Amino acid sequence: MPYTWLITGCSSGFGEQFVRQLTAQGDQVIATGRNAEIRLAHLKDTGATILDLDVTISQSEMDMKFQQALKAYGTIDVIVHNAGFIQCGALEELTQEEVQLSLDTNLHGPLNLTRSALPHFREKGTGWLIYMTSQAGFAAEPGATGYCASKFALEGAVESLAKEMAWLAPGIKPLIIESGIFNTEIMNNIHHADYRVPFWKPLNDAARARGQGNSRIAPGNAVELVSKVIQIVKGIGIAEGREIPLRIPFGSDCLKAVRAKLETMQRTYDEWEDVARSTDFPGASEPLPGVPDS
Repeated sequence: MPYTWLITGCSSGFGEQFVRQLTAQGDQVIATGRNAEIRLAHLKDTGATILDLDVTISQSEMDMKFQQALKAYGTIDVIVHNAGFIQCGALEELTQEEVQLSLDTNLHGPLNLTRSALPHFREKGTGWLIYMTSQAGFAAEPGATGYCASKFALEGAVESLAKEMAWLAPGIKPLIIESGIFNTEIMNNIHHADYRVPFWKPLNDAARARGQGNSRIAPGNAVELVSKVIQIVKGIGIAEGREIPLRIPFGSDCLKAVRAKLETMQRTYDEWEDVARSTDFPGASEPLPGVPDS
């Protein structure tokens, strides 16, 4: 029986790959994006249902869009939260409005769509919520304040959601995909902050050069990543016999960045454990049981 997928941000990159691979496998796909009639025209021959969706719309508008998507096939089994963009610039140079745009697109968009979908998934008792994030959602990078802030926030929200689902709706599975640099168009579409503070010019120059370099020689193969995410959802191939965790990294560069941060964190917590414990009341016991944490 085919799966029914709703995918955001399908004009290019991972989103386009999901549409092409899934329709080729006989699955039912609702491909979405801004100005869909124009920007998703190249996907019409795949047989996917095309739906205009700007993820920055309000919650009430998102609810209506989800119901519109639901009518296409009568059900939705998997949502891939893929829409997003990268905004670069030092914290001092980025305006509140620019950071808000990152949050609206990369954080509130996925959360609003999740809220719209959860009643349907609860009624079904099953469903996948896939969040396409990045190594920058766990290991921050200089000059990427807006992007990292939005992705860090998204990963925290989804971690809470996963624990909520595990407690009361275990058939609904959130999954965070942390990717490194892959050969998608996103590196050619980075939003760079204006040169506002001369002090940060070397950092901004380096960020622009890094983006151009990543675009030319990205180490990751987007076709392979999407193929493996599909296998994970369907429980085949690389997923056979494996328990699926909350986060899965893709790309050797992602592994390197995440492991480096984990090692630093472990070392810090070990070295400062005595200080951390020194602030407890004498004889303090473990917290009383409440909502389970996993």
